[in-house]
Amino acid sequence: MKNKIREKIIASIMLSAFAVTNCFTTATFAMDDYYGYSEMNRPAIRSGESQNSVNMDTGISISNADSVVNLSLRDADIRQVLRMFADQAGMNIIFSPSITEGTVTMDLVDIPLQEALNLVVKTNDLFYDIQANTLLISKKSEAMSVAKKDMTLIPVKYVNAAALASFLNTNIFKNDSVKPGVSVKPVVTINPATNELIVMGTANDAKIARQIVEQFDKKPAVTTFKVNHTTPAEMADMICSSLLPTTLSSEGGGGGGGGSSAGGGGGSSEAPTGFASGVPTGFASDESSESSEGGSGGGGGSFAVGGGKLLCTLDSSASSDGLEGLSLKNLSVSYFPTLGTIQIIGGSESQLEMIRDYIAANDKKTPQAYLEVQIISLSESGSKTFDNTWQFLSKNFSFNANGGLGTNSMYPVFFAGKGYTLVNTKDGWDDEKQRYETTGVVQKWSTSPQLVYSMNYIIENDKGRVLANPRLLVTSGQSSTIDLTADYISKVTTQYLDNGSSTGSQVQKEYEIKDDNGIKVSITPFISPDGYVTLDIKPQYSTIATQVTTPGEVDGERDIVATLLQRRNLDLKGIRIKDGETLVIGGMIQETETKSVKKIPFLGDLPVVGMFFRSTGTTKRKDEMVMMITPQIIIDTEDAVADDTTL
Repeated sequence: MKNKIREKIIASIMLSAFAVTNCFTTATFAMDDYYGYSEMNRPAIRSGESQNSVNMDTGISISNADSVVNLSLRDADIRQVLRMFADQAGMNIIFSPSITEGTVTMDLVDIPLQEALNLVVKTNDLFYDIQANTLLISKKSEAMSVAKKDMTLIPVKYVNAAALASFLNTNIFKNDSVKPGVSVKPVVTINPATNELIVMGTANDAKIARQIVEQFDKKPAVTTFKVNHTTPAEMADMICSSLLPTTLSSEGGGGGGGGSSAGGGGGSSEAPTGFASGVPTGFASDESSESSEGGSGGGGGSFAVGGGKLLCTLDSSASSDGLEGLSLKNLSVSYFPTLGTIQIIGGSESQLEMIRDYIAANDKKTPQAYLEVQIISLSESGSKTFDNTWQFLSKNFSFNANGGLGTNSMYPVFFAGKGYTLVNTKDGWDDEKQRYETTGVVQKWSTSPQLVYSMNYIIENDKGRVLANPRLLVTSGQSSTIDLTADYISKVTTQYLDNGSSTGSQVQKEYEIKDDNGIKVSITPFISPDGYVTLDIKPQYSTIATQVTTPGEVDGERDIVATLLQRRNLDLKGIRIKDGETLVIGGMIQETETKSVKKIPFLGDLPVVGMFFRSTGTTKRKDEMVMMITPQIIIDTEDAVADDTTL
């Protein structure tokens, strides 16, 4: 009876335990499903961009590498410890004669034999290699001295073999390397004729070099972007000088800075100075202007091949803490004026996407306007002359009052004598008559006295009008110039050269010609979407004020020495005009007036009758320039359709 009761109690306890366990397990599964943590419903963790890694393992390992080491030693002989590792691995061991002493203290618990060996070798500045199931232990300075070395040729297809060789020698094959079977001194050189790597080392050295080549010897991507509304030269220049230096820093994937032979550079925290500048903006003029000027880069400017021009490159050759970067071209920017395209060679997906977004944001239609310009130059001059001339002639006395008292030059007052003949003694010799030519006779008045009065009243008016009516199609932000100027002699330099002959010195004249006499107007429009045109206008109006002359070599002629201009210039900024309205610029006026009076003393000052003894002359001149500008904003058909659709 007691046994039956005991069995029932045990069975009840077991059933209760099974039930509780089942409920807990079910609840756990339900909670997992509720929160989405089951294997089927668990959301995937978002990972970053894919990262490639190069396996630098040479494949060298000792026997029984995974066997566990449990070892505790104090100041033990390093050679005995390594012998213990060799015994556990079942391998032979040879020490270099330079390893004579050394101790090690360690506490190792459940560590694989291979890792224990590597830790002991590294902490004691040793090196090991495996040949014929034998561990070769040596100092770092003697590493690989007994290893079998071969010459291995590794072809490089796309990148510069010299850059890969420098990268391997500096970062992989160096003194602080601890990889077994790998050289600790530079073993890679190049064959520049075939762009090959030459590895003068072990098979493990060649294996690592091949892995590096496979990782970095990639064919660069060539991406072409079409430019529709701006010139490729302008867009490529903005990418090189604005986008790349400000976005591709040394921490953001651009590598170290430094210009290239095409005026490249970039990728540093500071804006590079090697980008080409002064890029022309016209399709037709690009090739001639760029080939002659070149860029400001380190190699003499941009290159042009088949109509395309390499503008800049981005280097990636950063180095820090003893590590050297790969000196490869990360990205280069070229443009093709005839095709209207920009070509990017190399670059990552993120860089290309950034350039694509930049072009899409800035390759917009530039607003244009039709300008009707009227330039009117008015000149008006006039003179008014009123002359009174009195003349009295007699045998003993004569005078000529042409605005002033004086004697007649042909009938002066003679105090002695009767007269004389005027001759031309300079060039009036007559070979036939053997005498000089007579030009006049000065003598006394021989007839009865005469009093003569004459009056001369003349009014002259001159008017001039110059009209220019150019019509321009201008682009927003681009400057246009209207030039209505003429050439003139600004300065004459005369030199007298002594040629040693008896005929005299030789005259040499040098003329300086300038072309700013007239009207010149520079207009820069800024077209806004709200129907207004803002203009920067710079009119320049120059006229000849006077010319400085000297007597010439021929009688009666004068030579120009210098020409002086008078200028009326304006510099107007931000003149705002509504579409279709007219801007009038006037007031550029210059007015001069000259008045002269000649009179007979005392008589000319008399009231009323004094006017008959005075001679007056008045000269006036007035110059004015007027400009009228009427802009009309041009709206493309597709833009107008888009606006109607929006409404």
